[in-house]
Amino acid sequence: MDHKRAMTPTEFGHAVRHAREERGLHQADLAERLGVTRMTVSRLERGGAVSMETAIRALSECGYEVLVIPKFSRVSIEGR
Repeated sequence: MDHKRAMTPTEFGHAVRHAREERGLHQADLAERLGVTRMTVSRLERGGAVSMETAIRALSECGYEVLVIPKFSRVSIEGR
């Protein structure tokens, strides 16, 4: 499994755009699935402000698992 990590809003936006394009979706398609406007998806992909729910659901709708880890938490992944 290929794990990707987005660190900044811009990098996160690029990850959403890449995931959307891999699925063959247009911004309007993803917007419809999320119940938002195409402009909201565009703003997300440019690293602009959108709700956390919209951001997480966008990747989920594109087939990615999303794991949110609070800042400064220590995490170890076992069983790899």
